Amino acid sequence: MSSDPRTPVLVGVAQYVGREDDPAKGLSPADMLAEAARGAIADSGAEAASAIDTLVAVRLFADSGGAFPSPFGKYRNLPHAVARRIGADPRDLIYGPVGGNTPQMLVNVIAERIATGESDVALIVGGEAMRTQARAEKAGLKFDWNEDAPSEPASCGEETRYANAHEIRHGIALPTNVYPLFENAFGAAMGWSPLQHRAEIGKLMAPFSAVAADNPFAQIRRAYDAAALVQPTGENRIIAYPYTKHLVANMFVDQAAAVLMMSTEAADRLGVPADRRVYLHGSADTHEKILVSERVDYATSPAIHIGAAHALAEADVAPDELSYIDLYSCFPVAVEIAAAMIGLPTEDPAQLTLTGGLPYFGGPGNAYSLHAIAEVVQHCRDDAGAWGFVFANGGFLTKHSFGVYSTRPGYKARTDPASYQAAIDAIPSPPFTETPEGEGRLETFTVVHDKGEPMFAIVIGRLDSGERFLAQMHSGLEPLMESPVIGHRLRVAAGEPNIAALI
Repeated sequence: MSSDPRTPVLVGVAQYVGREDDPAKGLSPADMLAEAARGAIADSGAEAASAIDTLVAVRLFADSGGAFPSPFGKYRNLPHAVARRIGADPRDLIYGPVGGNTPQMLVNVIAERIATGESDVALIVGGEAMRTQARAEKAGLKFDWNEDAPSEPASCGEETRYANAHEIRHGIALPTNVYPLFENAFGAAMGWSPLQHRAEIGKLMAPFSAVAADNPFAQIRRAYDAAALVQPTGENRIIAYPYTKHLVANMFVDQAAAVLMMSTEAADRLGVPADRRVYLHGSADTHEKILVSERVDYATSPAIHIGAAHALAEADVAPDELSYIDLYSCFPVAVEIAAAMIGLPTEDPAQLTLTGGLPYFGGPGNAYSLHAIAEVVQHCRDDAGAWGFVFANGGFLTKHSFGVYSTRPGYKARTDPASYQAAIDAIPSPPFTETPEGEGRLETFTVVHDKGEPMFAIVIGRLDSGERFLAQMHSGLEPLMESPVIGHRLRVAAGEPNIAALI
């Protein structure tokens, strides 16, 4: 056991999944988070509710912009709503920023707060009731999820604007439109034909679905074969090439998770058993060039490479020493690029997920990786001394957080992320023009579909002068999906939007 009383330790984890077919019986977001919170406290083996001094909630989708507003009202202070339900009276109530990276980022930040004495016992909760919400709206039900509080929560972390007006005009707005740009670039870098590329995606993700099928906390417990995942059908329509519905995160879930952390001194004082304790040995938080149009390229990720290397080096662990891994999997390319950048083999894809992944296990908004952390903690407990690893991702493969876990006692003071982020920021972006004219080459693309029908292509290209540009194509879309086209010649004309065509 660690001799330093300020060593942070994860002592309790819990997950919740709602399976009610009747939306009237579904839990509200705050009730769902409270259910997970009570489970994490019970999992610690200690009566810890009254000792919680910090309660952090992962931001709900309803509070993450205008895409998924709640028709049933909102919480003025979600952490307060959860604390009230579990009988806690925390001094600090914190609401996290937008991004799927935030659960791991919050663990990293809370561990630092505990190590420096700013906190002693902290609870992190997150989840979504989007399944209940959608079913209730369809059934014409009215809920009241409004809840007041004495004050608003404190914020943690800066909000990020992932796209500018020029990018949005060209279709870079929804994750379903953007991640396929990375996917097609990755496939081209691997030398895959379109047919082979789709087959490789199926081979990667089918084992994820099998893991979800065996996971009692998965929203959809169904294993797919590789061909079924990539073959377009009425049920599995193309969203944006090459992604079908079965390859994208499932947001319409009722899922929640919670993680209880405390100092070693508090764990000793509260009587947390030694076999409940898991330690954060390495961590990192990085981000790419924020705008998609500024990325160094679309088949790699300098921020994942540098962030993962830092976290592993901090823990003094090599990639091949990791026994339990969960890579963020909102889309297949997040797994493909992360595995390549971290140095993880993909021959057995099931070894890259503990939950089953966001398309199959479920993607509860910003909170998915809280489930990954809960899984890693439990696996490390069951295999004392083994190493666990979480990679969490937010935005458009933009923000990344990493954690290395083990039951071996220990913690190294968190390094200021700015110290290693500087190396990423220093990488030059290609020159860019908003008003391209002339000829160049196709850098990457996707074909956006509506109800399974191709509508337009988003194109990223490079002029012969070297300048990168964004454009759309509204005709000649089928050849993009039938033969290798990345690197081919094209012509572009400036406009609103810019229009490109292969030549």
